[in-house]
Amino acid sequence: MSVARSPFLIYQQFISPLQCEEIVSDLRFFEPDIDVDGNPQKMFRHSEKHEEDLYIRTQEIIPEVFGHYECEYKGTERMMFEYLAQGVETAPECGNSEFVNNQWLRIRDRDLTGFLFLSDHNDHSSFDVDYEVYGGKLEFPQHGFSLNPERGTLVIFPSLPHFVYANSPILAGDLFQVKMNFAAKQPYMYDPKKFPGDYRSWFVGLK
Repeated sequence: MSVARSPFLIYQQFISPLQCEEIVSDLRFFEPDIDVDGNPQKMFRHSEKHEEDLYIRTQEIIPEVFGHYECEYKGTERMMFEYLAQGVETAPECGNSEFVNNQWLRIRDRDLTGFLFLSDHNDHSSFDVDYEVYGGKLEFPQHGFSLNPERGTLVIFPSLPHFVYANSPILAGDLFQVKMNFAAKQPYMYDPKKFPGDYRSWFVGLK
């Protein structure tokens, strides 16, 4: 059975578990911010040290990534190191657009979005609060599937309204992840005909 060309690129073990732990430790997130009702909120920080290291690492795959989407690389936005504590869930969003007057309007110079997971998903009784999370799946409601966080795995997809995403509620533990955004020299135009099938064929062979 041939594997369909996927609009998602997944790089497992993009960085090591030890590197993930070092990043989380250096970010020094302790308690989440809360809103006026006392609900925990998603937080993010920048880290020049780790951004530089990850930028160098991503440059190794840029030719492959932009070749896959048949566009030319322009640049990388500053990376956001995100912290989602227990009780946090995120609203659906689009990488480069906002929904205004019943239509999607591109307002950001982004063409590809990536998430690098720094935590592992675990729904079993044996649970390590230092690096595991229950919940926090990266959801793609238009395509009817979600991805469990897996430490060191990088997921890349178009930043377009075809790929609205959200994190499911964090039920236990904390989710740490790095959001990356990449720009092309010309705005990327997604053509579904170039990516036939759906998630059942896009991820064949992925462990």
